[in-house]
Amino acid sequence: MFVLWKGWSLHHGLSSSSAKRFGSPVRGGILVSRTSTTSPLHLQLQATLCWNSETLPVPALVDSGAEEYFLYSNLVQQLGIPSIPLDQPLIAQALNGVQLAQVTRKTSPIDLIIAGNHCEKVSFCVIDCSEPPVVLDYPWLTRHNPQLDWRKGENFVWSPNCHRSCLQSALTLAAVEAATPPDQVKLDSVPVQYHDLAPVFSKDRALSLPPRRSYDCAIELCQGATLSSSRLFNLSKPERTAIENYIHDSLAAGIIRPSSSPLGARFFFVDKKNKTLQPCIDFRGLNEITIKNSYPLPLINSAFSPLQGAQIFTKLDLRNAYHLIRIWEVDEWKTAFNTPLGHFEYLVMPFGLPNAPAVFQHLIDDVA
Repeated sequence: MFVLWKGWSLHHGLSSSSAKRFGSPVRGGILVSRTSTTSPLHLQLQATLCWNSETLPVPALVDSGAEEYFLYSNLVQQLGIPSIPLDQPLIAQALNGVQLAQVTRKTSPIDLIIAGNHCEKVSFCVIDCSEPPVVLDYPWLTRHNPQLDWRKGENFVWSPNCHRSCLQSALTLAAVEAATPPDQVKLDSVPVQYHDLAPVFSKDRALSLPPRRSYDCAIELCQGATLSSSRLFNLSKPERTAIENYIHDSLAAGIIRPSSSPLGARFFFVDKKNKTLQPCIDFRGLNEITIKNSYPLPLINSAFSPLQGAQIFTKLDLRNAYHLIRIWEVDEWKTAFNTPLGHFEYLVMPFGLPNAPAVFQHLIDDVA
């Protein structure tokens, strides 16, 4: 049995008439025709292979001429993925009939994650070719029917079926509490009369999706404003690890979700004093077209005046304070941001919005 793989696409070497002459060389053959990866016309998506506890980010080539998934044999060995011998070997053959390689094994189903949150089980044909390491076939395109941005070379929006079955949805507060063991709070040094306040200091609750309130942050845009999207920042290896952790934790907590918004702010990191990385989103483009909230912020001098003569003080530090406020439901798409792992939007108020201080102060004034 033959497979057609590593051939030039119709745009590169074949007329429509010659394309009809080439097909599956034998009945039941598997077709895979792609462009060279050095060509600007190929489309690659960021993917992650998962087997047991091992994960490996890899580029995945989208090939509308392919009839099967392909995976580089070295990656199979690197992740320790078991493979099964084929009853009949497959011959990788170019469109011009040149035989390139032989496929004799297929992997056990493993997790394939696209753009950080689109997950499915896939069994790959194993092939000794490193470029590209992963090939996504035509049946993959028909199964998931993604809308692709061919100009930018990235996925734009998944099909409704993917939203029902493939996308890893953000968890609700109840789901997070059910899946996460309760905080181990040490109360030995806390007076007994304050033990009932332990849930107030729960990290899990602070990192979960808050309820909707009248204080939800609205993002009203100037009339006739032009929407824009930004390109990705280059990330170092530590930053790549940090963003993977941030996206994973934020999806699990339910404070972000996959987005199909036309907006997309840049995501990057800044160094904190304690040598850790602080995630930042460049909302300057959005902020320029946002109508500002004029709720008054307190004057520092006025805030300190009532404290004169006092000897005992209480300081409250709210964990991820802005994340305690939801974004108004119809405005969530405006907080979208781009990462190497995909396109996401906030369900809570992120740092960097011009109206965040005013909205937060309104909440504090009412509960103080």
